[in-house]
Amino acid sequence: MKLSNIVAFAQQIAPFDLAEEWDNVGLLVGSPEWEVDRVLLALDITPDVVEEARQKGVKLIISHHPVIFSPLHTLRPDDAAYLLAKYDIAALCLHTNLDRAEGGVNTALGAALELKNTTLYPEDFLLVGEPQEPCSAEEYAAFIKEKLHAPSVRFTAGTVTRVAVSSGGGGEGVELAATYGFDAFVTGEMKHHQYLYAKQHGIAAFDAGHFSTEDVVIAPLQNRFAAEFPTVKFLISEANPCPYRAV
Repeated sequence: MKLSNIVAFAQQIAPFDLAEEWDNVGLLVGSPEWEVDRVLLALDITPDVVEEARQKGVKLIISHHPVIFSPLHTLRPDDAAYLLAKYDIAALCLHTNLDRAEGGVNTALGAALELKNTTLYPEDFLLVGEPQEPCSAEEYAAFIKEKLHAPSVRFTAGTVTRVAVSSGGGGEGVELAATYGFDAFVTGEMKHHQYLYAKQHGIAAFDAGHFSTEDVVIAPLQNRFAAEFPTVKFLISEANPCPYRAV
């Protein structure tokens, strides 16, 4: 299978023009003319993930976070981008375009949290919906931790009846959640002033960690690519676990 066909399908499910202007998405390493029969999916392309791909005979890694983001001032032998080029492994990165896309990261996060009556607001990086049953913030924090396999969940007090989610570093979405009249907000990173805002406005806000709120998209993404390209083997990386622990 030519890599160009996989890139074209990625364009269909997460159009590159949905990405933020500052973002770097698409085929970042490799040639669209390369032949591909094994693909690895991971949230991040780290040196460990590249080595896993090399050992498994993979010629393409599809990731959420761009392997090349800021301008490269140096390129060393232990850098992931260097290793990709060294081993002729391509990198296809779907970042904020996948956050915004229908069936993308926020859609997957809402599904993992079993939200019902959901609506996606792509421009705001939000998906909104309702929990299966209203509950307290303490109960919902435990539910989030279980469903996302999160090391920990930080939260503010409140009651959960209408939920807005914004994966990864979406803490600023707490203000939009308040504007839209939601009483709960789930994200992957919140700053101190955002917790204060949530408390002041009566919002039960939940920080479940960047990795845990985004890694939920990898399995659905694997299924979509595998259904479109049945002759190509799509694998989920075993070398890209959550990078931190909690006590």
